[in-house]
Amino acid sequence: MGIAVLTEWAIGNRSVDWVYSMLKKKDYPGYLYMIENGATATWEHWNGERSHIHNCYNGIGAWFYQAAGGIRPIEDSPGYRRVIIAPQVPEGITWAKTSKETPYGRLVVDWEIKDQMLVIELTIPPGCTALLELPVNVNEYTIDGKRYPYTKTASKEIQSGKYMITYRLK
Repeated sequence: MGIAVLTEWAIGNRSVDWVYSMLKKKDYPGYLYMIENGATATWEHWNGERSHIHNCYNGIGAWFYQAAGGIRPIEDSPGYRRVIIAPQVPEGITWAKTSKETPYGRLVVDWEIKDQMLVIELTIPPGCTALLELPVNVNEYTIDGKRYPYTKTASKEIQSGKYMITYRLK
């Protein structure tokens, strides 16, 4: 049950590489340790004791769309009506295709690294808005080709629609 808490902490603290290392780890404790030892579903305990099909509190599924995809709910806006878009790029990963079904439709964040640029294809369903949060080391970014200076005090609010967002990785 603690994995969900650790995953939530890692997402909120932008510790994407720590969780990604656990996904690739073949020894104990690690997700590949379970697979190397015959798992076909997540175990309840890292060491294989007790349930061998225990997905309800493992929390790792949220990491894929909330950290790697950057799709996070805003707590005072239920049902994903307002979301934060802030992809976290694990070391060694060059692309991600993520989505989240919401009551308003599918929210999509697909990104790829091209020539040191992070290129994000974002689809926000009708009735939703998003706050785009960028890493602190970004000087400027573009939305559909229009340039914006990065400001450390505000996120960029984006209305429903399809967008192409780019910024240079450092």
